[in-house]
Parts: sequence; C-alpha cells; structure tokens
Amino acid sequence: MHSASVMAMTKKQAAQRILDGIESESRMKNRTIISIIPALLSSSAIAMYYSYQVAIGCLLLLLALIQYGHERMGKSIEESKAAAFASLGWKAEDIENDDLIEKLNKIIQK
Repeated sequence: MHSASVMAMTKKQAAQRILDGIESESRMKNRTIISIIPALLSSSAIAMYYSYQVAIGCLLLLLALIQYGHERMGKSIEESKAAAFASLGWKAEDIENDDLIEKLNKIIQK
C-alpha cells in the first residue's frame, strides 16, 4: 500500500509532505509538554481526594499513554517524510536541513 501512494505523489505533494513533517516535528515537543499538564493536575486531584498510591499509579499510566502517543506520532511523521523523500528520489541523510527547506520551497513554487 505504501509503494502505491509513493508512486502517485507528485513532486509538489512530496515537497509539501516533507515541509509538513518538519513543521509537525517542531510542534511535537510542545504538544507533549502541554499534554503532561492535565496528567499532573488530575493526579494531584486524585492525591488530594483519595490516596497518593492511586495518584502515582494514575500518573504513571497517563505518562505511559503520553509516551506511546509521542512515539507513534514521531514514527508516523518519519514514515510520511521517508515516503516523500522516496517519491522525490532523495536520501534524507544527504541533504542539510536549511538547504532542504530551500529546495522544497523551490519545488512548491514551480
């Protein structure tokens, strides 16, 4: 299924997908940090009204879910970028990040 989507992608679509992936990677850290705040607040409320043992268990569970989501999101972004690089016939390791963004913007402008 992935190879069919790679072949059907135009150069502009591939370039846009890579740029979107770079942007998503930069936002991922902030979103992960923001998702920790409700976990801490809910665990604090549980600690105040029930017990610390339950609150610690709740916090560990929520942090594990946050970590899982973070890893899945990162993997999805990497797979999307890899498919786009393959569509363009490029290797991700060969291109500097600043040079990459400039080349992608030129492709999109065409």
